Parts: sequence; structure tokens; C-alpha cells
Amino acid sequence: MLDPEERLIEEIRSGRDVSLERSLLLISGLTAENAVSEYRGRLDKIHDRFLQKLASRYPTGPPPAREYTVVTRARLLFEHLWNEKPRRCDGNVLLTDVIDAQVSADPGQPVGSCVGLTSLYTVLGLREDLHLGLLTNGSHVLSRLNAGEGVYHIENTDPLGFDCSLVDESFVEYPAIMIVAHVLNGRGRERERANDLAGAEKDYTKAIWLNPAYATGYNNRGAVRLLRKDYAAALTDYDRAIEINPRMVEAHFNHGLTRIHSGSFREAAEDFERVLTIDPEDKEAHVCLAFARGRGEGPARVTREEWRPLRPEHEDGARIDGRWLRRRTKDLR
Repeated sequence: MLDPEERLIEEIRSGRDVSLERSLLLISGLTAENAVSEYRGRLDKIHDRFLQKLASRYPTGPPPAREYTVVTRARLLFEHLWNEKPRRCDGNVLLTDVIDAQVSADPGQPVGSCVGLTSLYTVLGLREDLHLGLLTNGSHVLSRLNAGEGVYHIENTDPLGFDCSLVDESFVEYPAIMIVAHVLNGRGRERERANDLAGAEKDYTKAIWLNPAYATGYNNRGAVRLLRKDYAAALTDYDRAIEINPRMVEAHFNHGLTRIHSGSFREAAEDFERVLTIDPEDKEAHVCLAFARGRGEGPARVTREEWRPLRPEHEDGARIDGRWLRRRTKDLR
């Protein structure tokens, strides 16, 4: 039997018209209707403050109809949120945490990560009938406003981010509802840091189920499976991440790290060679490559202290140390 989140994901996957606001509150852990209503009330307060700000720009009468003020409303909403909380960026990904921070009486209260800030901007923008989509390169998210013939990119972690230039061609547009996958991924990272590896793996799996092309989700689930010593499953996840994004350094690196821990040193060396083909200045990949070559062909040419973070289990009986596992962490700032 599917749990409530799985049912929600299945509804999204099937193309049903699902409320993003309600979805993000559910993913935040709200299962009781009174709790959902309470947080919708807090969103009402944030929205009402914005509407008051908007009305103050038109002292002689009501604002023009929404269809004539799309870009103005989008920009003013962006600026309003920044003016209320100028120190906006921290690690919150859950909409409930972001709402609490936004309504906090402390003007210096940080609010959220790029995922959390984009979630808040999007649910408020949808209340204003803005046509918002999600731009993502797997590790970072932005809002995209479609306004008639105009398109505006909105970087919610930058006070000057409205109508920003998009120089990274790797960003892909998705429907706004797909930010739920990024929230699940961020929640998985929080659980992983709390050493709840089973819970983290479940969150990453839900993120992948929602978006099967989510390379970051596969990479992060692979990292958890490596920490749980499920090497075959970890390699499968990294293979899928690389298939989706062949230049994903993190997945190539973690693939090699998994091979080191499973004793396949020559194959691991091939992985780190691929990393260095993509990024020749990757210092950790140079260390790992030297270690893998040394173990595969003879004594390692690096000191024990240099390769200690790798801590292959069979070397000295030590547990796996995840310090060198690679993530895409821009969405956690």
C-alpha cells in the first residue's frame, strides 16, 4: 500500500492537476488537515503583506488587472520577499521551515536554500496567477516566468536575481510541481547527515520515482548505498547518473570510490582518469588515482595520511568514511 507521499508522487506522475502548495506542505510532514490549514494561514499573511505593498504603489486607485501587470507583480513579489528578509539564504528546503523563517519577527532570520526560496516564491506567484516553471541543472534551481512573449529567469538566492542572465546551458525547464523532487532530495541529505541512511535512501528513491531523469538523486542514493556497503546497487545508481549526465564529475568520482572499497582498483583508476579528463585540476581525483594505481599495480605512491579518507574496509578493518563522497551541494547553501 502506498504511503501519502507515494500516492502524491503517483498523482503527479500520472499528470493529474495537483496543488503545488499542498504538495509541498505534505512533503514537509503535515498530514493532518488542521496543520495544513495553519500553514496556509501563514502563507495568507505573507501574501496579504505583499498585496498591501502592491496597493501602496497605486494610491489613486486599485492596481490594473493582473493580465496587464504580470511582470510588475512578479518583480514586486521578488523584491518584497527580499526586503522583508534580506539575509535569505540558509539550508532550509521544507516549505514549513521556510514559511516559519519568512514570518519570523527577526529581520535577520535566514529563510532557505535555493530549493526552499524557489518553493516559497513559486507558491506565492501561483496565487498571483503567474506562469512559473522550474529551471534546474540537477544541483540548483531557479524560477522561470513566462509572460506573454517575454521570458524571465529568477534567481531566488540573489537580491539582484530577477531577470538574471542564464549563462549555464545545462539548465532544463520543468513544470513547477517538479520542485517536489528537489525537496525530497534535500530532505534525504538532512536525514543522511543525521545518520538515518535508510530514511535518506527512501527519500532519494522517491525523488527518482518522481523524476527518473534526476541524476543528482541517483548520485546521492548511490552514496548512501556505498555507506551501507551495498556496492553493486551503488554502482548501478552511479551508472544511471552518468548515463543521464556524462560529465557529472561527482558520479564518476563516487563510482571510482565504490570500486576502491570493493577492491576493483584498476577499474577505479579508470574512473578517476575520466574525472581528470573532465576536470584536470581535481586534487582529490589525483590522490585517488595514485592510490588506485598503486594498489592495482604495486605499492601506493601516496602516504597513508593522504589516502586515509578513502579507508578501504579490507585495508585495516576500518569502517567506510564518507568524507570524500561527492554531492552537488549548491542547493544546500
